[in-house]
Amino acid sequence: MSRGKERYVSVEERELRRLREQESRLRSVQQDLPDRLNRVREEARLQMQQRLAPLEKRARQQEKETQRLRSNIGDLERSTQQRLQQQRQEFQKSVRESEDRQRQALARESTRLESAMRAGFQQQRAEYLRITAQQRQEYLDLNKQLDRKFSQLLDEERQARKAGEQILQQQIDRVFENIEQERQYKAKIAQDLLADVEQIWQQIDRDYQHQRFAPHKLADLRRNLEMAKQNLAAGTSEAAIATSQATYLELADLRLELEQKEQEWLLYYNAALKDLRTLITEVQAHRQVEIELGEASDEVETFREEVDYWTDGRLTAHEQKLKDLERQLKDGEQTLTTEQIKQLAEQIDALSPELAEIAEYAKMQVILSIMREDIADAVVKIMESDYGYQIDDPNADVTYEGSDRRNAFVVKVKNIAGDEVVTVISPEKEFGANNVSINTFSDRLHNDAELGKRAERIFDALHEEVGLELKGETKIHVPKEEYQDIEQVRRRIVNRSQTEQRFSQGST
Repeated sequence: MSRGKERYVSVEERELRRLREQESRLRSVQQDLPDRLNRVREEARLQMQQRLAPLEKRARQQEKETQRLRSNIGDLERSTQQRLQQQRQEFQKSVRESEDRQRQALARESTRLESAMRAGFQQQRAEYLRITAQQRQEYLDLNKQLDRKFSQLLDEERQARKAGEQILQQQIDRVFENIEQERQYKAKIAQDLLADVEQIWQQIDRDYQHQRFAPHKLADLRRNLEMAKQNLAAGTSEAAIATSQATYLELADLRLELEQKEQEWLLYYNAALKDLRTLITEVQAHRQVEIELGEASDEVETFREEVDYWTDGRLTAHEQKLKDLERQLKDGEQTLTTEQIKQLAEQIDALSPELAEIAEYAKMQVILSIMREDIADAVVKIMESDYGYQIDDPNADVTYEGSDRRNAFVVKVKNIAGDEVVTVISPEKEFGANNVSINTFSDRLHNDAELGKRAERIFDALHEEVGLELKGETKIHVPKEEYQDIEQVRRRIVNRSQTEQRFSQGST
């Protein structure tokens, strides 16, 4: 029995670039992506409105409680509530207008997106990413607008507080007929002021997520209130008034800070969740793709392929990563800080290009699988024309290992004397590379020099006629008997543990 011959061959870089650039030849089977994206955005809009509803409920509750305030800060609080309510209405209006603009933009671009999808995956991705970037910019603009509005609101608040401080000071400076009357009067002011500030502290503690958006600040102000109580108990009413007043000013600033941070959080959260769900929707729309091969119109072949199959489950793994992030967002709705959401948004953004890489890899794997057949076909033609070998039964003597088109392609030819040559074209770790192994099984052929010359003739033909790059020297090996029985090869279970490395190299 003679030895086998093998050699590494690979697709030339120029040819690989050409194959990669044929993005217009890759298309999604699902053509309803625009409709799916519209549904995602409509769901996000409704959920945003649901998240805004508690803000209105809180505002109404605070307005009722403001009517029970007894000190002069009652007037300040009523004015504050009016300004906050106006700001909330403007915020919700801006959100609605932004959502309307996004919806209208997507409706206008749906035709372009559908056309891009028909043209090919690269155009579809470019159009989708352009629309996504526009919508992300809408949220960035809303955040800038939010900053401006709250800066203006803070200025208005501080001006109103100055007027309130003057009124309070006039009350304190009132002249009385005797010291006891003055003491009782100031004690009453201190009691009412402290009670009102205590109520506002309790209100913030109950209604706002202060530990998430401003950790420890409210607890620090609790100590101020305790100090004011001690001053009041000790009979130092003016000290109690001063401490209560200072605490109220800090509480008022804290409330504005919490209002702003909560609205900012809502914008970032809604944007991140919507971006994530649109990515998941896009992934689900590309489980199958169509790949066209051939230059001339009458030679074009169309293949409908499962992306997960050709990428060894990469699409499912990518979708799972996205869904893990979605679960983090959903589970963390009551606990995630704005910074944590921004970090998740960066992860989402980083994952955005991965679908294109996966689809590109699937396309290339289909092409390279077909190329293994082309290589085998070239070998068979040489064996027929030059050496008198031929395929006995195309159904029995040709197969992919394990009947899996991602694996080695195996073909057996025989001559009239019963000698067999089995050619195995196996994909290698290097993207676009194959190992071509020519295995001769014969009881009469023992001339290694002659067989080596035949192998070199085949390898040279692969270089000249198929355009493959030959790497290294031809190696001599014991014939691979595990490939002689084609039926066993067809039924074999193949370990594809090395696919991970081939994927990472092929998607660079």
